[in-house]
Amino acid sequence: MARRNHLDDFTRGKMIGKLEEGRAVTSVAAEFGINKRVLFHAWKAFQTTGTVVRKVGGGRSNSTTAGDNRYIILQAKRGRRQSANVIAQQFSTATGR
Repeated sequence: MARRNHLDDFTRGKMIGKLEEGRAVTSVAAEFGINKRVLFHAWKAFQTTGTVVRKVGGGRSNSTTAGDNRYIILQAKRGRRQSANVIAQQFSTATGR
């Protein structure tokens, strides 16, 4: 499976600038060595949002804080033979969540 790399904002800006000059998507994609669909999606995103900066943070948000995670790890280390369900019950009892 190929590794997916995001284009940096500077490169995206250069590509969008060339498209705004009137150059064809295929020629710009060939110049930068990327697939024309990648460039097309960047162009559509630019037309929609007006910026070349990528939107960051589309993943699922964390339900526990760093302190909660430390507590869970501590409980797991103290009771090595406890199941995950028991540790989850202890956590919910201690925090009230």
